[in-house]
Amino acid sequence: MIPITRPVASTRIAVGLMAFAAVSAMLSAPASADALQQQAQAVFGSGEAPQLQSSEAEAALGRVLFFDTRIGRDGTNCGTCHEQSKGGADGRKTALGAFGRQGKRNTPTIVDIVPQISMHWTGDRESLADQAIRSLTAPPAYAHASADEALAVIKALPDLNERFNALYDDGVTAANWGKALSAYQEHLVTTSAFDRYLQGDVQALNAAQKQGLKTFINTGCAGCHNGRLLGGTSYQKFGIVADYTLYTGSQEDIGRMAFTGKESDRRVFKVPPLRHAAQTAPYFHDGSVAELKDAVDIMAKVQLGRTLSADDNQAIQTFLQAVTAPMPAALQRP
Repeated sequence: MIPITRPVASTRIAVGLMAFAAVSAMLSAPASADALQQQAQAVFGSGEAPQLQSSEAEAALGRVLFFDTRIGRDGTNCGTCHEQSKGGADGRKTALGAFGRQGKRNTPTIVDIVPQISMHWTGDRESLADQAIRSLTAPPAYAHASADEALAVIKALPDLNERFNALYDDGVTAANWGKALSAYQEHLVTTSAFDRYLQGDVQALNAAQKQGLKTFINTGCAGCHNGRLLGGTSYQKFGIVADYTLYTGSQEDIGRMAFTGKESDRRVFKVPPLRHAAQTAPYFHDGSVAELKDAVDIMAKVQLGRTLSADDNQAIQTFLQAVTAPMPAALQRP
């Protein structure tokens, strides 16, 4: 629930309404289960997991690094903010990093994280590897003064140094750190009931979940929350038709504008994937909304100018439950 890509506000509204109309037209025809399935496949894809670009060996090393408490300056590690019991996120409004530093934005899940156009809410990380490398020096993360300082710590740990040398010809480097952590996260893939439905199993969703799917698309949510991840493929202004701060009670965050310097990017964020939304409260870039039902209502109001009935809100929540799945065993600490 956000609708479509990026330009100036008036253009965004027009494009968003066009996307809503187009998607609605797709679902206005036959009401049979098979027709709904075909229409869903056109919006969300085949339900198949993305093809892995990395090896199991790299993923195994990445998992060790992800949870290692010896690398960060105070024991903080990637697993500090990404817990299996919290849907791959941390359950906090905003991230809590090294030395108790409070981050500015809400922690996204790392489960089913690819493919996306970029990482972070504002897209200021080009890839998972880029995010991993820059986390070594980020104050809310590992908090090292330089990447070289962090790599020296890793090289001084015989078990890690040996594993890097066994896997990479050039051993411990920032690039290889990025590759390993990226590989681990790439392998954190789940299969939901909705995936099985998209793959052809008409019975994978029950009647209430299918009604939720219809409501999700007919309301306009799929204008941006589309594809396998239900998002993550575009940027959008938060508050197309209404000021979001009036509903969330939070302060303005200028979003991508802080990264790009462009006024047109004020309050623009990457459209968040919704695959695990039911497991990763609180919601929005600042964690300002605690309940999924409230987040659904707010998105309909500020993005689409719509007030949902209680039944439609519940239907969308029911659908989002069908999109989620149990967390991968690999997200447990080794």
